Amino acid sequence: MNSMADVTFPSVPQVASLLIYDDTSRAKDRTSPIAGYPVICITACNPKYEDFDKTGSICASENINNTLTQYRWLVSAPTGPDGVTSPMKEVDFDTFFTSSKMITLDSIYFQAGSRVQCAARAVNSDGNEGLELMSPIVTISTSEGLCQPRMSGVVGAEPFSAKLRYTGPEDPDYANLIKLTVTMPHIDGMLPVISTRELSNFELTLSPDGTRVGNHKCSNLLDYTEVKTHHGFLTDATKNPDVIGETIPYQYSPIIRGFNTLRFYRNLNLEACLWEFVSYYDMSELLTDCGGTIGTDGQVLNLVQSYVTLRVPLYVSYVFHSPVGVGGWQHFDLQSELRLTFVYDTAILWKDGIGSPPEAELQGSLYPTSMRISEEGRLVVNFKTEARFHGLFVMSHPASSLTSMVMSADHPGLTFSLSLIRSEPTYNQPVQQWSFVSDFAVRDYSGTYTVKLIACTTAPHQEYSLPVICNPREPITFDLDIRFQQVSDPVAAEFSLNTQMFLLSKKALWLSDGSMGFGQESDVAFSEGDIIYGRVMVDPVQNLGDSFYCSIEKVFLCTGADGYVPKYNPSNTEYGCLADSPSLLYRFKIVDKAQPETQATSFGNVLFNAKLAVDDPEAIPLVKQPGSDGFKVDSTPLFQVSLGREWYVHTIYTVRSKENANRGIGKRSVEHQYHSLFSGGSPGAPTQRRQKRGVEQDPELAKDIGVENNRGTNIQHIALDRTSKKQVPQREVAVNGVLPRELSNQSAGVSIVTIIGGAAAIFLAICLIAIIILLLKWKQNSEKKEATKESGSNEPMMLPYNYTSDSSEV
Repeated sequence: MNSMADVTFPSVPQVASLLIYDDTSRAKDRTSPIAGYPVICITACNPKYEDFDKTGSICASENINNTLTQYRWLVSAPTGPDGVTSPMKEVDFDTFFTSSKMITLDSIYFQAGSRVQCAARAVNSDGNEGLELMSPIVTISTSEGLCQPRMSGVVGAEPFSAKLRYTGPEDPDYANLIKLTVTMPHIDGMLPVISTRELSNFELTLSPDGTRVGNHKCSNLLDYTEVKTHHGFLTDATKNPDVIGETIPYQYSPIIRGFNTLRFYRNLNLEACLWEFVSYYDMSELLTDCGGTIGTDGQVLNLVQSYVTLRVPLYVSYVFHSPVGVGGWQHFDLQSELRLTFVYDTAILWKDGIGSPPEAELQGSLYPTSMRISEEGRLVVNFKTEARFHGLFVMSHPASSLTSMVMSADHPGLTFSLSLIRSEPTYNQPVQQWSFVSDFAVRDYSGTYTVKLIACTTAPHQEYSLPVICNPREPITFDLDIRFQQVSDPVAAEFSLNTQMFLLSKKALWLSDGSMGFGQESDVAFSEGDIIYGRVMVDPVQNLGDSFYCSIEKVFLCTGADGYVPKYNPSNTEYGCLADSPSLLYRFKIVDKAQPETQATSFGNVLFNAKLAVDDPEAIPLVKQPGSDGFKVDSTPLFQVSLGREWYVHTIYTVRSKENANRGIGKRSVEHQYHSLFSGGSPGAPTQRRQKRGVEQDPELAKDIGVENNRGTNIQHIALDRTSKKQVPQREVAVNGVLPRELSNQSAGVSIVTIIGGAAAIFLAICLIAIIILLLKWKQNSEKKEATKESGSNEPMMLPYNYTSDSSEV
């Protein structure tokens, strides 16, 4: 039989430097791990533990699986000069290449003088978690380190080196790319960050969050799987190829340190204490992804050459962990700008045109003038010809079976339509304008095109006339080299147009612009009689201005049966409050902008008084806000059900462009399509869950919700405060004439008894007031009598004989 007790380690864990992991007996002699190298948490069930010969058998008998041990780390700032120590704080944030829940803690999380402690939780072979034990606190050495600062206790930014270089066409691996190299010195505990975009908010920038990938496309913050350019600073290599073997124990151990960490530290030469980050970019990546700019400055070297300058901004930060710093990081930021100058020829291209073959009997020249891709994707080439003979080029001639044509050996299946657009009215070396169009469209038109034009000669003194009279000769061949490709239409970038729904109790806050946020006001519990103000708004962080209008279409109220929490997940046949379901006890549609006559107006004869902001004259400030819409509803009907029922409000809204919005009245637009889903709950919400029984088919309303129909949905929990409501026996509640199922077993006369009881209580109060008045008058008479007597009476005060307090008559 398995014991119900939790497993625990036989002894507390130890913290030691990874340098002495193979000889933990040295940990007693060296109480302070050195700075600049990871520390490791050694449990009593780890074979490396110093007393494992004693604890190992206990671990085996306790059935502890040390490979499943869970770790966490605590770190505090170095002790101050006055001896004051800071409290230990848990390292609760991961970076893009390190984790704070591993057996090792990377050296970026501590510095010389920091105090470090690990906590290890035992796990048995069945995967059941046991008890957690804390290690003794160790202090990182201030005198020993791998890369100590020049002055002890001083951190800062040392100068770095950055350079751009054009690799050229001869480079075997990175031909015609721009090589970016950044070299910077290393200090124990330092995290180097380089990017071509300005660095800020390091708590978010260093985290695994996706914004890091979007904002810093050209940086060392991206793991090699996240790099969107052709090359990045980090590659899939985990070891420097120039280093043979391990210079430091476990330096390249992925099991102990993790693959992500090794890929990052591959760029560190620990012997030289030097970081070197190298990446390769092409020109378009530097301009579009890395924030580079091209400047000409109007510089001309000479008549046939000029140059342009590529400028790439570079931001370098030396980051150190600091438990007392903003966001947990202390950083020193430097900025530079890299420049690369390109010289190009400005001489006239094709000065003499494309000539006919030297062996041809007749000579001529061809000049390409323009190339483009038509709307059908076909290649259109315009060119001019100049005949170097007396005569001209013609499309065809009755005396010859040949015709002028265009062909391409690189595209044998592609045919072309050649046409003569205009010709100079002379036979003396006329200039003629031509055009040919591909009959079909292909992706890449690059290749050599052969243009064969029929030469037609005339007599030396023959005058130009129409129709042309000439003698056809053999076609003259021109080879035209073209490099031309289709340009894809840019793929529309999609992003989530987030919306938020708030339930507020204050009308002024409901009507505000939301610029100050809603804070704790949106997590309020509503008492009976309060008005619930609902508000749906586009996330102000996205700063869309007046571009979009948010409009509420429908609002539903519902409560689940047997503790069921409504959720909107159509793929799992869960539709929130939109569709009837056995899992819902009550469901009301309290707002329908398109069909107000279908709204539920009351619950148990208590009116909802639901109203959209656009229908409320007092809500004009809210209506004027383009990205927001709202509604209000009385909370009183929600208290008609028994204690423990939780209500949820479900809102359907649309987000449209300004031109098509009309505040949701009139035409619809499918140009802007977004879908947002919110869910919420309160700490008091029931935690019981029940398997939801599926609906037979999707409700019609749910089919219209989603990206494809430009309609979103939000669902939110309504917290009710029942402490101010007097608890009375449940009374009958009729919903549109139907008796609620949970109250159907009560008698029909409860409400009449309640009314009579209330009247009796009022009448009894009147009688009590009359009794008090009579008592006061009797007391006054007694005092007058006592004034005439010399001695007082000791008899108790009695009520008048004919007075009775019995209220049975009432």
